[in-house]
Amino acid sequence: MRQIRAALICAVAAISLLVSPGTAQAGIEDASDGAGFGVRVGFSGDGAPSGGGSTVVRMPASCWWTPINYMGFQQDNPSSWVEWYDTVVRELRDHAHAAIAYFQMGPRSMYEAAAASPNANALDLYGIDCRDDATYCSGILMSYAGTPQVYDPGGCPVPVTHRFFAGATPQPLVDPEDLAQVARDYMAIPDPVAERNPKLDIAGGSTLVSLPTWFWVTNPDAVGAATGGTRTIRAQAGPVWAEVVAQTSGLSISSPAGGTSCPPDRAVRVYAPGADDSTGCTVAFEAASVRYADGYPVDLSTSWSATWTGSGGTGGVLPGLSRTVTTNVPVAESQALVYSYR
Repeated sequence: MRQIRAALICAVAAISLLVSPGTAQAGIEDASDGAGFGVRVGFSGDGAPSGGGSTVVRMPASCWWTPINYMGFQQDNPSSWVEWYDTVVRELRDHAHAAIAYFQMGPRSMYEAAAASPNANALDLYGIDCRDDATYCSGILMSYAGTPQVYDPGGCPVPVTHRFFAGATPQPLVDPEDLAQVARDYMAIPDPVAERNPKLDIAGGSTLVSLPTWFWVTNPDAVGAATGGTRTIRAQAGPVWAEVVAQTSGLSISSPAGGTSCPPDRAVRVYAPGADDSTGCTVAFEAASVRYADGYPVDLSTSWSATWTGSGGTGGVLPGLSRTVTTNVPVAESQALVYSYR
């Protein structure tokens, strides 16, 4: 994990002063253990869980606010804050990157106002930390800090990365690709539920060998029938968004005695007397299911590819999804004698 206060850290290290991040605020856990942060994510689209809404999701963060805990800063002693600021600035004055570190800390007036505030005892000083290769000149950091440009050393603006908060801080900033993965994992794709014809009452609900058995999905969302085989979910966390589109080619049916694949429009076509078998999703089982007490195990499956687009012109391909339901289909053999008359 790389701290955004890199310039300050480097300068402090040069004068052999210890810099260490604080403990994360209540309800937000450090991402360094791989557990991630609690981030509120809003979901929408036909693939949104429970039809849409928001929930707190544990996920990685790109940047987050961490309580300041270095160079003896005393969160519970407002009268010491201005003196602490002056001490840090004085120590940095003769070292490289001091100007960058100074502007990251914010103006002296910010500390004066916080210390003089009637609400001072409820205030805590936080600094922004970021993972990966985020630096003080990152556009993402500028957006997250939400502060105006205060210093520009040759085209790289430095935002204020220190701020006083009373109570909860802004929620962590997430990466669009991480948010896309969350959206994929939360996408609601129902298991396919199917009906079939024939079901012969005299044979325990069996179908017959070599007779086209017509299957149809009774929950069209399971194959995206209304949207050309797609399901879509959009996830939003603060200013960051990602949209995932899952695409299926339809329903796959497999069993020890035969199978087929059908596009979404055929997979939901209900059997009707006199209908042409070629217009439905049919399987002609090759043999009776005498070796299977409950009938052939028949897998009804959908496979979905997944792509995503996100804020900042991002996008790509995600691992696919699949859903499989197994049902038992007894298959009987009808014996008949064929006579030839001359």
